[in-house]
Amino acid sequence: MIDHICLHCHTPADPNYRFCGRCGAPLHVRCAACLALMAPGLEFCTVCGHPSSPAPPTSDTGREERRTVTVLFLDLVGFTRMAEGLDPEDLRQLQMSYFSTASAVIRRYGGILEKYIGDAVVAVFGVPVQTEHDAVRAVRAGLDLQRALDERPLAGRYPMRARVGIATGEALVDLEAAHNAGEAMVSGDVVATASRLQHHAPDGGVLVGAATRRATVGSIRYAEAPHHVTLAGKAQPAEVWVAHGTVGRVQIIDDDSVPLVGRGQELDFVTSALTRCVAERETRLLSVVGLHGIGKSRLVREVARRVESSPDVVVRWLTGRCLPYGEGGPYAALAEIVKTQAGVLDTDDEQTTRSRLTAVLAEIVPAADVDRLAGLLGPLAGLPGRPVNPGEIETAWLDVLAATARDLSTVLVVEDLHFADEAMIRFLCRLVQSVSDVPLFVLCTYRPEMLDDQPVWGGGPPGTLTVSLAPLRGSALRALAGQLLRYHELPEALTDRLAAITDGNPMYLVEYVRMLAERAADGELDLEADITMPETVHGVVANRIDLLDTAERSALNAAAVLGDTVWPGAIAAMLTLGLDDVSRALRGLRRRDMLVATAGGEAELAFRHQLVRDVAYGRLPRASRATLHRRAAEWLQGQAVAGRHDLAAAVARHRVAALELTTSLGLDTAADAEAARQALVSASEAAFAVYAVGPALAHLEDALTHWPRDLRPAQRLAVELQRRRLEFLADGERFYREGGAKDVLRIAERMLDAGDRYGAARAQTLLGQAEYMRADQERAAEHLGRAIELFADLPASPAKAEAYGELARLHLMRYRSAEAAELGGIARELAERLGLADAMASAMVTEALAQHLDGDVAGLEQLERAVALCRAQRLPTLRRATHNLSGLLLEEGDLRRAAEAAAESAAAHAMQVSLVISHSREAEWAYFTGDWRTLLHAADAYFDADDETREWDMQLRARRAWIRALCGEDSGVDIERCLDTARRSGLDRLVFNACAHSALYHAIRGEETHAVTLLGELVQTWREAPTTMTVEWLSAVAHVATLSPSAALLATEVVATVPRRTRWVEAADLLATGARAEADGDYHLAGRSWAEAVERYDDIGAASDAILVAASAVRAFHAAGSEAKARPLLSRVRAFAERNRAPGLLRLAGEET
Repeated sequence: MIDHICLHCHTPADPNYRFCGRCGAPLHVRCAACLALMAPGLEFCTVCGHPSSPAPPTSDTGREERRTVTVLFLDLVGFTRMAEGLDPEDLRQLQMSYFSTASAVIRRYGGILEKYIGDAVVAVFGVPVQTEHDAVRAVRAGLDLQRALDERPLAGRYPMRARVGIATGEALVDLEAAHNAGEAMVSGDVVATASRLQHHAPDGGVLVGAATRRATVGSIRYAEAPHHVTLAGKAQPAEVWVAHGTVGRVQIIDDDSVPLVGRGQELDFVTSALTRCVAERETRLLSVVGLHGIGKSRLVREVARRVESSPDVVVRWLTGRCLPYGEGGPYAALAEIVKTQAGVLDTDDEQTTRSRLTAVLAEIVPAADVDRLAGLLGPLAGLPGRPVNPGEIETAWLDVLAATARDLSTVLVVEDLHFADEAMIRFLCRLVQSVSDVPLFVLCTYRPEMLDDQPVWGGGPPGTLTVSLAPLRGSALRALAGQLLRYHELPEALTDRLAAITDGNPMYLVEYVRMLAERAADGELDLEADITMPETVHGVVANRIDLLDTAERSALNAAAVLGDTVWPGAIAAMLTLGLDDVSRALRGLRRRDMLVATAGGEAELAFRHQLVRDVAYGRLPRASRATLHRRAAEWLQGQAVAGRHDLAAAVARHRVAALELTTSLGLDTAADAEAARQALVSASEAAFAVYAVGPALAHLEDALTHWPRDLRPAQRLAVELQRRRLEFLADGERFYREGGAKDVLRIAERMLDAGDRYGAARAQTLLGQAEYMRADQERAAEHLGRAIELFADLPASPAKAEAYGELARLHLMRYRSAEAAELGGIARELAERLGLADAMASAMVTEALAQHLDGDVAGLEQLERAVALCRAQRLPTLRRATHNLSGLLLEEGDLRRAAEAAAESAAAHAMQVSLVISHSREAEWAYFTGDWRTLLHAADAYFDADDETREWDMQLRARRAWIRALCGEDSGVDIERCLDTARRSGLDRLVFNACAHSALYHAIRGEETHAVTLLGELVQTWREAPTTMTVEWLSAVAHVATLSPSAALLATEVVATVPRRTRWVEAADLLATGARAEADGDYHLAGRSWAEAVERYDDIGAASDAILVAASAVRAFHAAGSEAKARPLLSRVRAFAERNRAPGLLRLAGEET
């Protein structure tokens, strides 16, 4: 639309008029794009080149915008008193002269007259085109108005003075009214504030608010100190400043089109580190840290250019960016790499995406791994597939990156790490610490605030190199400004002025120079006006946005709402426009370098700078934002239905944003609240499907925040229960500490009262799991039994299979093999019927363990088949399966394979939600290797966590006690705690462990009566429930017998009745034989038996057990007078005791210490 306006009296006019109907002056028109005045009849604007024909269709959301504007309020002093004595014609002449003078000055500085109120004039700066120096122009206009009134009497005979008040702030701007000067266009407190400032201004003076002063302090000269005045309607006194005049003033960034300046040392350092990493074939991480726009990405690009130009270093570059607001999920950077390397577009169908992904994987990994890795990485490219947990994704990436680096030296660039969540940060730490012997250079960029926001990072893993980028200063800054100006063919005389107002930030300089270049291209470059500006780059970006045509600005606004990735189809849906119109507008935004193509090509765009998005989004009125957020959510939901499974979090974000905006407007929120709740629950389900417990929990907490308790209470209870389940999985100790179990019990009761047996059964299952992990088998059995009762008449479901499986596991811990096998079989049948591969694998593990408990060696073979299934399908139960495989292999005395299985389970532990009894792997294997110092350190760290779930590890707690006793450090409190917990638990396994190791503690201290009493308690339990699972405590029983002869018969009874003979049982049998011989006075037989046991333990690899029995053998050979046989064993004991600082071993050997 082209608006006609009279240059003389500013009256709007009909487009068909050639002369003003009010004053008769020739009419001009105002350009719809840049608002410049032009003669009627022209086909194009002579300032910006915009056509005078009607604009293309635009969105229905763009009439109003939120803007930062500066309002000038001008009022004549003494006008009312003077008007009382004037003839009406003279008064009219005075008013016309006054309004003409005011409008001329205001128009000269780019302001728009909004209204005349009696003798008051209201003008707005920053509408319809905002610039970075609107406030400066307003203050200059105010100063010039005062000079104009001082220099010339109004109407040639009325000397008048005026007061000027100026305020800067956010306002809602009617853009249509802005096209027709004289209409009310601005709403906001800033207008009233300007009026009140004028009231306090001195006669002939200009008074500005604090915001205006901050925005103009480098360009306007103010009084040395502010005044403090109370403005009507304001609770606190305001700080105000009197403007006295103008001063000279000026600002900077980075552009790939010019050479890098001021970063030579940093460039050399990063390049050298990369080259060294490749030469030494090692994995290394380097971080580039700096403020937004300081040049982090530019430095990375320059490193790439230098390396690629060197014939001596050949590397592959993989680049991904972490996205803000949690968009793209925890692995957004990895997803970008997947899509980029495979050439995947978001518009690709499933078959094309899969084939591209498979092809790129086939180039770097063995053929046997291609399908597995494609299945794991596929969801990152938007492919459907089975639920994948974060650990599986991480392991797959470790495999892919290691293979990639082995194939060709690789640089992994992760940009904007400050936007990453903890999952991505932990992965990078794990990557650097676990992938070795390959040339992999990890290059991260982030802002300094990340160190506060992500304490888990702490500057990176040990060995991380860091490069901190400071703002450019001095000659480097001026050199960059000069190079940018030459590239854009702008006057180099602007160099110093530009350098002065950019605070050394290269991005600010680039943005500013680009804006000047666009003005120059449009023929509207006013060097004096354009250079006088505030330091902030916000005005620069806002000005560039205002210079867009209407369609482009609408598209940019919608893109700002949509997010980091911009799809033309989404923008079209949000603006209810045709795809052709939107695509044309987006091409215009690309030409202006506001949007850039991403790896997805034409189908995907992104903002050139986040700041552009922030400014565009901030301008939208809340109602418009809400509408666009709703439409974005609807479009994203449509994409998810069409096969995209990675957009649920984005849908939720838009729904929540729409709800918050509607709430702030005081409108009815019912529809938005319901949509937000559904979206958040769906986002939680999507996150938990890939075992991202943290995000899943956060989404549910948000959903409940927006869910009144009296609205569909049954559904709300189900969500509350799921939240509690996620809290338990995320942090079991906190769950107990904050009353989670009690709350779940209340939920179960309420569900049962409401007739929801299914929900109540799920709650009882969760309670059973919680008590099980706390080693309270009676309560666990009670809750799980109740869950089975409630599920009995209900149809098959995953939750029902889970309840049977959990109760079967509990029976295993109680060494009730028959019950475990029966319930495990039911769980397996339910899982098979429902197609639940992971639940079926877990049931297979339970059945295999029950079989082994009965002494059937086939149980081990069955467990190995379950492990193979978990590995083949990458099931979460792999953690539990390998954990138990390690235990059975340990029972067989195969420590090497047991260690391998334990390592596999530990690796799965970091990435899977699979409940496994907590234990310290480091301490366990330190015991077998005989490294007691490491064992004690690891045990201390383990128990210092004060986690109730760690009460399971009786073996370690009591073992720490008797080792400390041998080291001269008493720890009787550990023994008391173990015995108390074991007896309360009712679990035979814990009783065996606590009694055996506590008895050994007392035997080492020479307290034979206590030792024998505890062994008697153990034997009583043993007679009722003998088991093949004895490796944790059987050797301790046998060691008690070697130190306390009266315990020999008790130890013999246990050893003789173990259901199956293993290497451990055979070694323990030798200890019991020696103990009986010593009790009978046959020291030669005792010594020989124990010396043979040393060899058996050495064969197994159990150094600690070997040294304990070696000490007893020395004592026996001394008693028998066989010093030659005692001597080599004594040397071994002495060396071990010295190495581990355990003098008590020498006492056990009968030596003085």
